[in-house]
Amino acid sequence: MSQNNYRPVSHVIFDLDGLLINSEIVFAKSIAILLKRYGVNDYSRELQERVLGMEVEKGIQVIIDETGIPITVQEFRLLEKDIYEDEMRRVELMPGAERLVKHLHRHRIPMAIATGSTVMSFEIKTARYRDFFRVGHNFHHIVMSRDDPEVERPKPHPDIYLAAARRFRPTPAQPDGCLVFEDSGLGVDGARAAGMQCVMVPDSRWPCRQQNATQILATLLDFRPELYGLPPFDD
Repeated sequence: MSQNNYRPVSHVIFDLDGLLINSEIVFAKSIAILLKRYGVNDYSRELQERVLGMEVEKGIQVIIDETGIPITVQEFRLLEKDIYEDEMRRVELMPGAERLVKHLHRHRIPMAIATGSTVMSFEIKTARYRDFFRVGHNFHHIVMSRDDPEVERPKPHPDIYLAAARRFRPTPAQPDGCLVFEDSGLGVDGARAAGMQCVMVPDSRWPCRQQNATQILATLLDFRPELYGLPPFDD
């Protein structure tokens, strides 16, 4: 999209995994460890890319179907949880995440998180940065689609983004006034279906094939807020 086509926004919505925290790498490592227990020594890059951004249980079912391991989705989740809980204690924020969020917070730009996490998994993934992700501190609210009755369909459907927009207070945000940050193609598709602009920061492990993102950046460090009518960085 041409720079002239960027629209001013009033609210910002962030994805979590792979966008604010480097958790996708941790998930891949944990799944590879689990698969190895069942004699599958290669969690292929193709399969990793295929499930990126999928609703959790759907993605797990794809992995089970592709690898043929003899367990159910629920068994997979329990076994993987034991592995990734330990790994998540060392998870890092993505480059530029803290700078961008603190900048927008300082300028009183309302922000929310829209994630496919459950409440429990969100707590595990963000434990190292509890204050950063605390509701009412940097973020106005957090929508966790797996445990949210208002989110009937997962990404790439628009439900989670529309729910996030509705929950801003005192006035709900209009979709065309929201800017979404996503790392996955499914997330971008959902944000665009919601009528929102979407900045994509794709996983650098794979080539980016996305066609409908408003803007594609290598990292959040490359984002220029002023393109969307937001206060520019001071540095």
